[in-house]
Amino acid sequence: MYSQISFASFDLNSNIERSYSSIIDLEFDIAKNILEQERRINPENGFILLHENYIDFLTIIINEDINYFNSHKNYKSERLASIVNNNDNLSPYFLYSKAEINLQWAFARLKFGQYAKASLEMLSAYRMLEENKILFPEFNLNNKGLGLLHTLLGAIPDEFSWILNITNLNGDIALGIQELDLVLNDTNLLMYENEILFIISFIRMNLDKSAYIMYLHMIGDRYKKNILLNFTAARLSYTLGHNDKCIKILSDRPSSLSMLNFYYLDYLQAMAYLYKLDLNSAKKKFRYFLTNYKGKNYIKSAYHKLALISFLQNNQEETSTNLNNVVAKGTLFIEEDKVSFKDAQENKLSHPLLIKSRLLYDGGYYYQSLSEIKQFVKLLNLSSSEMQAEYWYRLARIYSKLSYDQKDIFDSYNMSLEKGVNSKKYYAPMSALQIALIYEDQNNFSKARYYFNSCISMSGFDYQRGIHQKAKAGLNRISN
Repeated sequence: MYSQISFASFDLNSNIERSYSSIIDLEFDIAKNILEQERRINPENGFILLHENYIDFLTIIINEDINYFNSHKNYKSERLASIVNNNDNLSPYFLYSKAEINLQWAFARLKFGQYAKASLEMLSAYRMLEENKILFPEFNLNNKGLGLLHTLLGAIPDEFSWILNITNLNGDIALGIQELDLVLNDTNLLMYENEILFIISFIRMNLDKSAYIMYLHMIGDRYKKNILLNFTAARLSYTLGHNDKCIKILSDRPSSLSMLNFYYLDYLQAMAYLYKLDLNSAKKKFRYFLTNYKGKNYIKSAYHKLALISFLQNNQEETSTNLNNVVAKGTLFIEEDKVSFKDAQENKLSHPLLIKSRLLYDGGYYYQSLSEIKQFVKLLNLSSSEMQAEYWYRLARIYSKLSYDQKDIFDSYNMSLEKGVNSKKYYAPMSALQIALIYEDQNNFSKARYYFNSCISMSGFDYQRGIHQKAKAGLNRISN
């Protein structure tokens, strides 16, 4: 039980535990005061450096502030040098802390596209954790960093596969989740539970519905007191299709003047209102997010959602203004912003009934979604092939959620494939992917393989990276 052992350079005492708790609550000023107290008493305690790094890491990840990143990035080498000078190699926290600092800066760099340096830091972290695992096989905390690395590297996009080649690392999603669960279920490491749940909500890969429910059950009502768990519970609830629960969780999030502002939660809440077609509440939240958030990601997406709202409210002037803002503001780093930018450039929005149907579906309101899309039938033959492809695709997704006859589901997906094969929208490749997944579930691997390959053969469409990734993962599953 390493949490009860003190080392010359790594003393996990009450000050360190309290500072960590404050950091995970995003109460950084409180944490800094506690760490200063510890520095006066025990200046060589390596946990001081690690926890100061936590503060920088979470500030960068949450705020995406490039100025903060640039002014603090040199602290990494200073902290690592101080830990090396202490060199308490009798402690499992020596290599662990060095690995954590490398890993945290690697993910901070990924926020700003610094992939080469990030890959080297990930490699350093991985080697340190593997060595620490040999030296201290019972030190379960190693699995926190290893689990995160294995999971994320197991889902790395094709265009970043060079990172795996350079670092000679292997990704394994199932192993990564298993390693994170080992930490989560270790009663000696309860202080890290909130952080692990937060990490799991980020990855959310290869988890079935029962896993989401299990993690939500573990969180319980703690989302009302911890902002990271609020984020976690909201994302898990949305993934389960419990949009009303998501809204309640975000509405009940903790707040205090000393807490770091987490404006991305306002973006999530705006999206949740939008899925419910509560357009005025969504508009208010999107505007609040855009006014206060100083990062670069989700800006184009937020303006695009405002354009959808004004479009649904028949306000053409406001729609045009919002679409112009999509083009002019924000960056093109994440997929949501890229798709929003493309739609705005083309000045093309779907039919209001199809938009409403999609939003309601995304919120888990399947019967209401079906009601909206059924109204589009009388317009179907007069619509473009792209809108027809969207109609059949959305109808198939709704049918699947409402357990309609499989023939109706297949017929709808195949119609979307036929109508959307030449489109740059994702409806046709996603239809091929969904058909493949159904056949895989039926152990009809020859047909599953055909449709997975059909999906991969299409290119140049929205969300291509993620869709192809899922198809390739499917091919790997049925090949093993």
